[in-house]
Amino acid sequence: MRRLLLLLVLVLAACGGSSGGDGFIATAEPVQHQPQILNLKLSPDSAMYMEGDGSVTLTATIGFSDVGRDVSEVKVAISYGAELSFPYDEVMVDTQDTMLCDFDISTVQTGSYGVEIWLVDKEGATSNHMTAAFEVVAQVAETTWTGRLTGLPDTLNDVLWDGGSFIAVGDNGVILTSDDGIDWVERESFTDVGLSAVASNGSEIVAVGYDTTVLLSTDNGESWSIKHSGNRVRLAAVAVNSSQFVAGGMDQLTGDAFIMRSEDRGETWTVVDSLLQSGHFITDLIFVNGIFVAATDVFSPESDARVLVSLDGNVWHDIIIRDEVAASYAILHDGNQFIAAGSHSTVFVSADGYNWAELQTPVQDVDYLSAAWNGSKLVVAGGISWVYWWGGSTPGFERPVGISSIDSGATWAIFNIDGYYQSNGMAWGNGRFVSVGQSTPISGDGAIYTSQ
Repeated sequence: MRRLLLLLVLVLAACGGSSGGDGFIATAEPVQHQPQILNLKLSPDSAMYMEGDGSVTLTATIGFSDVGRDVSEVKVAISYGAELSFPYDEVMVDTQDTMLCDFDISTVQTGSYGVEIWLVDKEGATSNHMTAAFEVVAQVAETTWTGRLTGLPDTLNDVLWDGGSFIAVGDNGVILTSDDGIDWVERESFTDVGLSAVASNGSEIVAVGYDTTVLLSTDNGESWSIKHSGNRVRLAAVAVNSSQFVAGGMDQLTGDAFIMRSEDRGETWTVVDSLLQSGHFITDLIFVNGIFVAATDVFSPESDARVLVSLDGNVWHDIIIRDEVAASYAILHDGNQFIAAGSHSTVFVSADGYNWAELQTPVQDVDYLSAAWNGSKLVVAGGISWVYWWGGSTPGFERPVGISSIDSGATWAIFNIDGYYQSNGMAWGNGRFVSVGQSTPISGDGAIYTSQ
């Protein structure tokens, strides 16, 4: 008898038995059957910009395997930030191993979006994640831009209309002028440093660039004199009014904002020491309605987006315009509001320079570097985001790099200028928009385009 009892204990133990109190009860560990997605297809896999008044219904066909047959939930994440969840009993099961899941996807911004899907069973076990691409395609009108100069040896960085002439500046000290934006003449700058920006006030035209270089012209850009030069600082922006010149950029040793000002038309300069050194450096600068507003960039991928504001050019205030990182590269005023355009397809507006709102823009992954206003139309342009060029390769598509609006950014038209051309600066004058830049974001070939 003792042998039979011992044998029974051994058998129960081998089967996962356990004892409780004076009794002995056999239990078995539950078997986990983790579901698995085998394939994923989206239908449709593309849509036109603003199709369906801003969203279309997409069907995801999900091929899957689940031994336990206990899938309880379908999870969906879309790369623009949407997260969706669907109970299994609300999903159409096409066959034993195929389900159909319907949901809406936004079409308010062109670009490629990842649709990520995974399954969850009743025990909380999750399947593998599988992603398919959905493309929102822009319907771009035939370009109205005409190449006036292409294949130039130096990249062009900025352009202005001073009331009588266009003046464009670029790398290696290049300066070009034109009465109409079509025919251009190169001018002697007496420097070979890169020139980043140009601004004017009446007859005075000021250009700035690397090595703290400042140039001045008083004859529509035909002749220039060097008013300041130094080292370690890249000046990227300048504003001119009746009482002073203010130039801004980046201290190349610290990465912080740098501003200097002159109250005697560029003869002597004072470095502003009241800046809040937040790591943001200056990319563009204007003076309108008694206020200076500076656009900024930052090296940190975790920082916010800011502008700098000053009433006198000496005391500056940091203004956060977005909690997430974004640079602003072009800033202007359309007579009613300030407009700042920058990275990640961002455009911001402000009535006073201190309070800002972000506008919805229609194109994904474009860095806006230039902007101009002709009295009724706002034009913003740039190039395909640097992330596509980081490895030195060319993106496999030509994304439209320009947007325009006649209702202060409430709605936008989409345009491209020419292939991968990047617009670094833009101005309106003599009845046309003039864009200066380079043939691609990684080329050194300068180019000028015009559009009426």
